[in-house]
Amino acid sequence: MNKSMKISITAILVTLAVFTPTYAETPEELIALHSEQLAALNSHDIDTMMSYFADDCIYFLVSQPPPVPKPYVRAAFASRFEARPDFRITEGRTLAAGNIVVEEALTLFTEPDSGVEVVIPHLSIYEYEGDKIKKVTTYNDRFPGMIATGMIPAPEMPNLVPSVTVPDPEPTGLSAMEADAELVVRWQNRDPSLVAKMCGADYSTFAGPLGMQLDRVEMTALNEMYYKAFPDIQLETVRRIDLGDGWVLVELISEGTHNGEFMGIPASGYLCGIRVVWLTRYDSNGLAVEQSFYYDNLSLVNQMTTAPYVLDGIWVTTVPTPMGNLVMTTIYAAQDASKTQYSGTLVEVNPMPLLADIYPDAEGSIGKWAGGHAVMVGRDRYEGTFLGYAMKTIKTEMGEMVDFVGLFMVKAYFEIIGPNYLYGSGAGYYYMAEQDTDRDGFPDEGQEPVAVIPWGWTSKRLTQMPEPPQ
Repeated sequence: MNKSMKISITAILVTLAVFTPTYAETPEELIALHSEQLAALNSHDIDTMMSYFADDCIYFLVSQPPPVPKPYVRAAFASRFEARPDFRITEGRTLAAGNIVVEEALTLFTEPDSGVEVVIPHLSIYEYEGDKIKKVTTYNDRFPGMIATGMIPAPEMPNLVPSVTVPDPEPTGLSAMEADAELVVRWQNRDPSLVAKMCGADYSTFAGPLGMQLDRVEMTALNEMYYKAFPDIQLETVRRIDLGDGWVLVELISEGTHNGEFMGIPASGYLCGIRVVWLTRYDSNGLAVEQSFYYDNLSLVNQMTTAPYVLDGIWVTTVPTPMGNLVMTTIYAAQDASKTQYSGTLVEVNPMPLLADIYPDAEGSIGKWAGGHAVMVGRDRYEGTFLGYAMKTIKTEMGEMVDFVGLFMVKAYFEIIGPNYLYGSGAGYYYMAEQDTDRDGFPDEGQEPVAVIPWGWTSKRLTQMPEPPQ
C-alpha cells in the first residue's frame, strides 16, 4: 500500500470510526463535569445541559432501543421538561474511572394527569472524550411509572425464602475484577449456594426490578426463582469496568428459556434475552459486600408472553455517513425450518462514493453486493457476514466488461428490537482485487484488509403502508 493510500484510509477511519477514548480528565474532574451537567438538567436549562454532549454523541436507553443521536436527546428532554415541570434526577452514587462516570440515582416527576409522583431507579454509564459526553447507556425499569399511574397492577411480590440452607461466606482471595468474573461463572452454574458463598456476611443488594433492598438470604431465594423459571439461563458478559476501591460494573445479556413460572406468569417455552447491569463492591477477601442490579421488567414480560420476532421479509436500511444516509434494501429468507439460518440479498438504493480513497478506480453506480448469511445467536439477535465488490468498466479486445477492483466483507451484529425494526453494528473489512489471486470472489486466506471501518445502521421492515393523501 502506498503512502497516499494509507493517508486517505486514515482520513476515512477518522471520519467514520467509533471513537477511541482519550482520557483528558481525571476521575475527580469527570465527576465535577457530571455534577454540572446534572445541575443544568435539574434546572431544565436545556442549552447548558446539551453543551456537555459531543455533537456526535449517542444515548442508549436500554429499555427502549435503539441508541439515538444528540438532536433526539435534546428533543426528548425538552419534551419531558415541558410536560413534567418537576422532572429531576437525584444526586446518587457517582463513581468514575478512566473516561467513565457511573451514576446510580432516582428519576422523579409528577404525572400531570393523575398528580401521582413517579420514582424510577436507574443506573447510567457516561463515556467521555475529553470534557464531552460521547455515549450514555441507561438501565431502568418501565414498570414503576406504569404501576404508579394505574396502567398495570403491582405484581405480587414473591416469598423470598430459599429452599436451601444458605452457607456461610467463603473468602476467595481474588481481586475485585477477578471476583466479579468468578461471581458471573458461579451464577451461570445455577447453584444458589455457590453464589451465596461469595456474598459477605453483611451483603446487601438493591434489586432494581423489584425496587427492594435484599440481604444474602433473600437474594439466594431470588436466584432460585430465576433458575426455576429459566433452567438453562446463561449470562454473556458485554463489558466489565474496574471503578476502583473494590467497585466493579459489568454489563450482561441474560438469556434462557421460560420453562417455569415466574412472578405469576406460567411457562411459555419462549427464549428470553434481556440486558442487565450489575454494580458490585468487593472486599479485600474477594467477597461481594454491596451490590445493585437493573433490567427492564416490561421487556422480560413481553418476551415471556410473546414469540420471538422473525427476520423474514424486505428491510430498508439506513447507514448514517458524513455524506448523508446510505440507503439499501435487504431481503432475508430462512434457510431452515427453525428459522435460525438466513440468506440475505442486498441492493444499494443510492450508491455513494464513500470508498473512493480506497478504490479510486471504482464506479460507484455498478458496485455489487453478493449477499449475506445471518445466524440467530440469541433471542432476536443475529450475527451476519456480508460480501460485496467495488467494480469498474474495462476495455478488452472483446469489448467492454465489468471487473472488480476491490472486495469488502461486513461482520454484522444486529437485534430485532420491535416487530418491524432492527438495530445493527459491525465493521467493514476492505481488500484490493489483487488480494484475490485465484479470482474466486473471496479474499485469499491470510490476507489482511487494507482498511477496517466500523458501521452502524437501523432497518425497518417493509409492511403494508397507508394510502398517500390525495
